[in-house]
Amino acid sequence: MVSAVGAIVPTVHVLFLCLYILQELYGMFFMRPHLKVRRLWLRRSTSLTVWTLMGHTVFFGSCVLADLIEGVLGKKAAGLRKVQDYVLASVLFPMSMIVTVVFWGMYAVDRELIFPAALDKIIPPWVNHVWHTTVVPVLLLEMYLVHHRHPSRQAGLTGAVTVGIVYLIWVLIVAQVGGFWVYPFMAAMSNFQFFLFCCFVAVIGCSFYLLGEFCNKIFWGSMETSRKGKKRA
Repeated sequence: MVSAVGAIVPTVHVLFLCLYILQELYGMFFMRPHLKVRRLWLRRSTSLTVWTLMGHTVFFGSCVLADLIEGVLGKKAAGLRKVQDYVLASVLFPMSMIVTVVFWGMYAVDRELIFPAALDKIIPPWVNHVWHTTVVPVLLLEMYLVHHRHPSRQAGLTGAVTVGIVYLIWVLIVAQVGGFWVYPFMAAMSNFQFFLFCCFVAVIGCSFYLLGEFCNKIFWGSMETSRKGKKRA
């Protein structure tokens, strides 16, 4: 069973990497030319969705690289795997959960605040789902197929909070210097409402980190047991 799973893991990594490269190329050639937005690059740099997609692309690119190092060259990629473990647990999973839950939650309430209907003519449904839906299932599948060792809770939450603070600072800088908010609903908020929203996202982000930790235990048993008895697929 383990050997069978190990055999398909590199293929899964290549497929996921191709998916993210495909959506980026599609956006570059078929969507962005139709988006009449000033300083689009700056707006993209403040989008949590873009940060998440970039993270996924780099992560699965590193997985493909590690698979090649271990499968073709026959060498260990322990250092790269360790970085992958930390990034997946502390950054990618909480960030992806926030993107999916907040996006679809606000979409259900009032889509104009997060994804105006006018964008449907430019962004096809499959791209929207790659951006805001599949980012969580692909990580859950990765966590199920490959034993990623979670860092200590303190180290993991520190990484998650640090990335969140860096992102918030960048959003505020762009809002002040660039004169626009990355998401329309932010412009409609008072300072106090924005503060409460940030606190809410911080709380659910930390909760999503713990959820990832829980999923890892479900897939691979307790962390102590998995560190001692299980090997990476």
